[in-house]
Amino acid sequence: MLNLLDTLLAPFARLMVARGVLFPDLSERLKAHYVEAAKAQSDGKLTDSRLSILTGLQRRDIARLRALPPHETRPNHLARLVALWQTEPDYQGQNLPKNGPAPSFEALAKIVRKDIHPRTMLDALEAAGTVAIEPETQRIHLAQRSYQPLAGSEDQLAYLAHNLGDHFDAATENVLGHAPAHFERAVHYTELSEDQITALKTEYETKQMALLKNLSERAAKMKKERKQLPSNGPAHRFRAGGYFYSRVEDKT
Repeated sequence: MLNLLDTLLAPFARLMVARGVLFPDLSERLKAHYVEAAKAQSDGKLTDSRLSILTGLQRRDIARLRALPPHETRPNHLARLVALWQTEPDYQGQNLPKNGPAPSFEALAKIVRKDIHPRTMLDALEAAGTVAIEPETQRIHLAQRSYQPLAGSEDQLAYLAHNLGDHFDAATENVLGHAPAHFERAVHYTELSEDQITALKTEYETKQMALLKNLSERAAKMKKERKQLPSNGPAHRFRAGGYFYSRVEDKT
């Protein structure tokens, strides 16, 4: 089991070192997650001694970690803005003036966050290449269907954490035998040329984006319909995504 972890830990270690996260800080976070995992997978009353046996941590660490407040996740307001731009009836992905009543970028930005100036959001989206401003009309054009944060930015790290976190949760629950199983499939081939890889990647990205666009539009419509129901039950969430990874084969 521990040998299998190398495939998961190697890229994670590269990311942590690149971002300047020291091992003692990482270790402290991991201890807290070990405690939470032990609590979630155990029945009955959990004492510090019992948690110590399940995790291998000292009881003094257990007591300290159990007292920590829960970590709050930060929603990505720019990703939500781009999604609303494409799904809200007043916007539908059309080019927008910077300011003024709806439909305008200013009005859309204020739907998402009233405590952040619309110009700040616009600058971030323009820097990431998500939007472009037409020189003559100064109208704002949606250049990409989703917000892709700048490389190395805090938004990109949050994006990575949410995507990999949900993917890892799905895979882990499948391994642990939770039912119904989450959909998780991949295609893997070796001994292909660079041109062949490029052709496959282009086809995959085109079809994947079309599927994600369709899911996004349907989910947005369903969300509005659910809010109109007198009794709509507990709220659920989902994340669906895809990836395409390739590299030169290691022949050693």
